[in-house]
Amino acid sequence: MGEAGDTDRDTDRDTDRDVELARLRAELAEQREQQQAFLRAISHDLRSPVRHIVSYGQLVRELVQESNADPSAVQYLDTITQSARHLGQMIDGLIALARIGAAELHVQPLPLADVLSDAVTQARAACGERVVQWQLPEAQGLPRVQADLAQLRDLLRLLLDNAVKFTRRQPEARIAIAVVHQGERVQLTLQDNGAGFRPEHADQLFGVFQRLHTVRDFEGLGLGLAMARRIVERLGGELSLQGQHGQGCTVTLSLPAA
Repeated sequence: MGEAGDTDRDTDRDTDRDVELARLRAELAEQREQQQAFLRAISHDLRSPVRHIVSYGQLVRELVQESNADPSAVQYLDTITQSARHLGQMIDGLIALARIGAAELHVQPLPLADVLSDAVTQARAACGERVVQWQLPEAQGLPRVQADLAQLRDLLRLLLDNAVKFTRRQPEARIAIAVVHQGERVQLTLQDNGAGFRPEHADQLFGVFQRLHTVRDFEGLGLGLAMARRIVERLGGELSLQGQHGQGCTVTLSLPAA
């Protein structure tokens, strides 16, 4: 009699867990749909007025220029148009950052060698004719990591893009990647000899729209590392930076091993 009662209670607990799990999944799906709807609204409603500012700004500029008005008026209109375009890029960047958190994850064991090889191939193509010395780990024997394929690809692309960009002014650019399997974690180290930064500014670099260099020196919005950290947090990893001004940067990425 006692064994039958225990079995009934176990069955009830399993049923309760299944019901609660189904409820949580439904809530998560609803929240994700609401977030996607919000992002679609932002994308449309914010981009539209920016496009109007750019379009009508150019029309007004043509009228002012044809009227032989004060040349400074044309410069002011150019500034308005450039600022509107920059605002549009910032909106696009914020939407991309938000979509990282809204994307559904498909975590699975992934061969780091394959994903890293694809990312390095893209980074090398971005270098164009510029000579960069690459130091890469042997593909054979690289461990697998537990991650989402799309987000891991984006993560490695963001980190390598950063290294390529900030070594651009170096006459002998160097980018080195090392991978170490440490128990339940896989650590990837990405080192470059680029512009670097002051050590006290390391945490600041992960902020949204945070820049330590002017756009004239290095293009970009200051979102790359913020997006990289968001991905790492979703994958259950860790990301840190070390650097010296004018002496390059070292990025340390830790992810769960498969």
